[in-house]
Amino acid sequence: DLDSFCARIVRLGVLFVGIAFSVVHFGPGFGIGGDYYHSGSSSSSLRLKSRSGGVSGGRSSISGGGDGAGSSSTASTPLPNPPPRSLIQARSKRWEDNEEETCRFPTFVNEDETFYDMKKGAYTLEYGDDLRKGHFRYRLKFARGRHSTSLAQYQKKNNATGKKSISFLHIGKAGGSSLVCHMRGALAFGYHCPQYSSNAQTILGFPLDGDKESQISKMVNCYVHYDFRMHCYDNPTLAINVRNPIDRLASWYHYEHLENMQVLWTDRIRSCGQQMLYKCYNSFHDLAQYGLAGIRPPPTDLLRVQYNASEEICRHWAWATVQGTAPASFHNVWNYDWFGSPAIAFDKEIIAFRTNHVEEDWRNVDILLGGDGSVPTRMHLNDATQKQIPVYNKTVSEEGYLNLCRALCHEIQIYKQLLIRAINLNETDVLESLQELNCPDDLTAEVRFCPQSYIDYSVD
Repeated sequence: DLDSFCARIVRLGVLFVGIAFSVVHFGPGFGIGGDYYHSGSSSSSLRLKSRSGGVSGGRSSISGGGDGAGSSSTASTPLPNPPPRSLIQARSKRWEDNEEETCRFPTFVNEDETFYDMKKGAYTLEYGDDLRKGHFRYRLKFARGRHSTSLAQYQKKNNATGKKSISFLHIGKAGGSSLVCHMRGALAFGYHCPQYSSNAQTILGFPLDGDKESQISKMVNCYVHYDFRMHCYDNPTLAINVRNPIDRLASWYHYEHLENMQVLWTDRIRSCGQQMLYKCYNSFHDLAQYGLAGIRPPPTDLLRVQYNASEEICRHWAWATVQGTAPASFHNVWNYDWFGSPAIAFDKEIIAFRTNHVEEDWRNVDILLGGDGSVPTRMHLNDATQKQIPVYNKTVSEEGYLNLCRALCHEIQIYKQLLIRAINLNETDVLESLQELNCPDDLTAEVRFCPQSYIDYSVD
């Protein structure tokens, strides 16, 4: 009837007035089906998210630029500590200048050398616990099975003498290349050393400078860098070079930086991990300050190889590369976790050479092994700071440093255990190294739990 019809008209009018008031007062993001969320402040006010993924009245959603193909429009909250617009613009420019349309991962991760089209985008797994554990088991079984006599062959070839059989585990970007120059059992790999002969695969005139050969040089009969020759773990004693984990990470970052690779390694591939990480964060400061801000993306999420990637994608790459679960290109993966965890699990006797105290440690080890404490005349023979590379600045903010401490928690715990187990270090030495690291939660030798689980290196 007429009364009922008029009542409906009035109700519709009130509804339209309410919607119009909402749009004017709150903005168009508060539409039908619009999302909202708490800002995280102590007040009860709400911040409103527009349909495009931006925050009305606040910062817009962070995108790598372009059409935003790699951006996430489903995030329920804005990313913490978003990078400045200048960083986003510089990132887009780096992608525009990129001459390579495809990339691949190193063969130790991807043996079939699959190439990824960065403009189309592709997904890849993190090189996480299961893959790393499986790869380690494969290598170990392969070495003990098909090449079961390799260790004996190394002992004979290197003419090791003395009361111990020692393997040297060379952890990258921790001063190991200099130590190689002074160990007879590692001379075949002394490419960085003076007087190295590629034909003879040794250092001519060893020991260098007429120095006396050290006791550890006489006892090292197996050498491993990267992940080859896993039979070296069969020796009862393992010598390992160690460095403050944050300093080691900074050294890796600059050593394998895309722009520095053009100077240092012109013949190596620019892997997908390098393309993603260094296009996203072209300085160590930006990696620490923005890439590691907030919470780590779940390792079970797929990494995206994506041209002009969003900040969400970039942060996933930052966490995965820093923690060694995505290669960019080599040294970040073969870290303390890779070398140290099995050494600890197998309960090996450890000798540690600390980069910042290498002369002192070398002297003490030589005496411990029966020598007179002689130290080589030229202990430091591969100083990266002397190389003319375009990108080298390890400066980070206080916030960035704390982000690094948090992201490297698991690495730091293994670093601690190696220091504690080292037969040549005492409690004062351990605490000295942890004070130099200066991570607030890791100033003592106590090994603490990190959000990531430890890897089981047992071999069936």
